[in-house]
Amino acid sequence: MKPLLLTAITALSAACVTTAASAAPGDDDALRMANAHGCMACHHVEPGATGLNGAAPTGPAWRDVAARYKSVKGAQQQLTATIMTGSSPASAGASPYKNHWEGKVSGPYMPSHRAAIAEADAARLVAWILALDAPR
Repeated sequence: MKPLLLTAITALSAACVTTAASAAPGDDDALRMANAHGCMACHHVEPGATGLNGAAPTGPAWRDVAARYKSVKGAQQQLTATIMTGSSPASAGASPYKNHWEGKVSGPYMPSHRAAIAEADAARLVAWILALDAPR
């Protein structure tokens, strides 16, 4: 069990370093907040990253999120609510194994992070994510 835990911690640490290195200048505060609240365990800034053992990442890359929600009215509030309450396709009548990031992520849903982050911090992080340029 310990080797698996060590492998996971090593992979997450490498992902955090890689993601921080590929972020745009001036993003230090947002990345610090994301790291402090555990966001980087599932998400990356840039698309193309892989999860544990080469699987798709658990959550979508934030540049992909920005591109998908760029013209969605109310995206700021919608994504902030998703961070706070989580998302579950099953609650919307879909299969629990199907999600709107099908083929891009390995996680079927995003759990609630209400206990991990204040709503104001989540809103600031979402504003930063939505301001990111399209995937490079």
